[in-house]
Amino acid sequence: MELLNYTIDELERWFLMMFRVSSMLMVMPVFGYNSIPVTARVAVAFFVTSVLFPLHPEMQLTLAPGVLEFFGVILREVFIGLSIGLVTVFIFTGVQFAGHVMGHSMGFGMINAIDPFSEEHMPVLGQLLTMFTLVLFLMMNGHHFLLQAVDESFVRIPIGTGALSDEAIWGFARLSGDIFNVGIKVAAPVLITILVSEFALGMMARTVPQMNVWIIGFPLKIMAGLLTLSIALPMVVYVFGKIFRGWEGDVIDFLRAMVG
Repeated sequence: MELLNYTIDELERWFLMMFRVSSMLMVMPVFGYNSIPVTARVAVAFFVTSVLFPLHPEMQLTLAPGVLEFFGVILREVFIGLSIGLVTVFIFTGVQFAGHVMGHSMGFGMINAIDPFSEEHMPVLGQLLTMFTLVLFLMMNGHHFLLQAVDESFVRIPIGTGALSDEAIWGFARLSGDIFNVGIKVAAPVLITILVSEFALGMMARTVPQMNVWIIGFPLKIMAGLLTLSIALPMVVYVFGKIFRGWEGDVIDFLRAMVG
């Protein structure tokens, strides 16, 4: 009888870990993209859970018996997983925002394409920057850190614990606000170039009124923006590297804040 109760407890622990891992991986970068089949994502979540399960034998559940109590713990684990997963997505949302800003400033606002990752309409520059930063993310072993964050979540927040404290809410709000911070940093060179070109076109329109500035300005802004972006790509790599290193610490701080 004791063996049966022990087996049931272990199965409950495994399923609760599976709910947290799957909810995290379903929204995390790389692992949660819609271009990856759902069955493949479920298989990855199953594999990661099976690997982490024996690594955390110290997590003993102290659940009150009952279906409603167990269902409540499932909701808690899903909520924790989604919260952590969303925090990891913000860095790529900031890059997409940078692409939106640059595209609209250069005149590409109406040129959209289907993003293969999110399967949503996105400006061409936003899609280009997202794919570029995804390659950088993988080169910097960002996918390794995501898996480490999944493991660290069970160290910091054992099964059946965790709470959305004031510190966690503030951390989530601050990280979501960093979307605009990241976007402006990445888009700054192109925005400055477009601003200078707009000023030059305005001066030209005042100096030579008979010249059609609109016809000249549209291809000029596109050419200036693309040229600036190609020159600034090494700087984008440097900026993204600094943002990525700070982002790792922010994710760990958010895990600490959710301990409750």
